[in-house]
Amino acid sequence: MEVHFDFFGPMRDVVGRKRVTRTFDGEPTLETALESLCTAFDGLEEHLRATEDDGWAGRVTMTVDGTNVRQLDGYDTALSDGDVVRLAPPVVGG
Repeated sequence: MEVHFDFFGPMRDVVGRKRVTRTFDGEPTLETALESLCTAFDGLEEHLRATEDDGWAGRVTMTVDGTNVRQLDGYDTALSDGDVVRLAPPVVGG
């Protein structure tokens, strides 16, 4: 199955393009998909992890098909074929 990932801000700079499509066996969770991305792209983990020993950074907004993962099952959200996961840095300014 294929899942599409859209990156914004400094994460797009690390990945080198806006959209990445990854193929997975079975139905991965968001967490296993994020781990796969961190393995594939050097430097991405520093944007997605709170610390090396900690969980995923809460400052990154993640949505699956337009719904914030906090309104779903968080990082345990099951991904399906064709899902679009958006990863955006926090918006700051005034």
